[in-house]
Amino acid sequence: MRDDVYEEMFRIEDTHWWYVAKQRIVANLIARYADHGQSPRLRIADLGCGCGAMLHRLRGEHDVVGVDPSPLAIEFSARRGIAVLQGSFPDQIPLDRDSFDVVLLLDVIEHLQDDRAGVKTAGSLLRRGGVMIITVPAYQWLWSDWDELHHHYRRYNRSMLRSVLRDSQLDIRLLSYANTTLFPLAAVARGVHKLSKRKHETADMKIPPAPVNAAFRGLYSFERHLLGRLPMPFGLSVVAVARRG
Repeated sequence: MRDDVYEEMFRIEDTHWWYVAKQRIVANLIARYADHGQSPRLRIADLGCGCGAMLHRLRGEHDVVGVDPSPLAIEFSARRGIAVLQGSFPDQIPLDRDSFDVVLLLDVIEHLQDDRAGVKTAGSLLRRGGVMIITVPAYQWLWSDWDELHHHYRRYNRSMLRSVLRDSQLDIRLLSYANTTLFPLAAVARGVHKLSKRKHETADMKIPPAPVNAAFRGLYSFERHLLGRLPMPFGLSVVAVARRG
C-alpha cells in the first residue's frame, strides 16, 4: 500500500469504529475457535499486520508476531512496542512452519496478485489443529477508486473465498458475510460517490462525530455474538475461520 495509507491507518485505527469493531470481532473468533491446549497463551502470527493495532490488542494474553512488507508499517508498529518482521507473500515470510496456533490475514489477500499462493503459505505456518482467520472486502460490484487507492486486486463473495480456502486444504469452520447491519447505508454512500464521479485522491478516512462513531462501533461490534450462530446473508466484508487438520 501507499505510505499515506499506512500513515492514515496509524492515525485512526485506535479510534475509528471500523477498525475497533473488527479487532473485537477477531479477538472473539480467536477465543471461540482456537485450540488452547495446555496453555492459555496462543502463538499468533499476523501477516500483513500493518501498523500493529491488532497485535497490540492481543499481546497481553498471547505470544504475538507480525510480518509486513512496509518499513513504514514496521516503524509505526515499533511506536506501539510491537516488533514486526519484514516479509512478503508468497515466499518471503520469515516464520517457522508448523508452529502457530493462529494465523491472521486481515484484509490482506485482496492485495495479493496470487491470493491462493498467499493463503497456502499462511496455512503452512499453522500447527495441526491451528486456525486461520481471514477478512476480505465484499462484492466486486462495490469496487471503486478507494480499492484502487489501496492497491486491491479484487473484492470477494463467499464462493470466491471458499474456493481459495479449499485450494489450501484447510477445513472451513466459519464462512460468513460481516458488517451486515451497516451494509445498506454504506452501499448507498458508495453509489452516491460513484455517481458524483469524484475520486479519492488521498487515503483520508475521517472519523465520524463521536456519537455516530460510537453507534457504528457498537452495531458492528455486536456482530461478534452473531457470526457463526445466525445467518448473515450479505455484508461489507467476508470473514472465514479455517482449521488445519
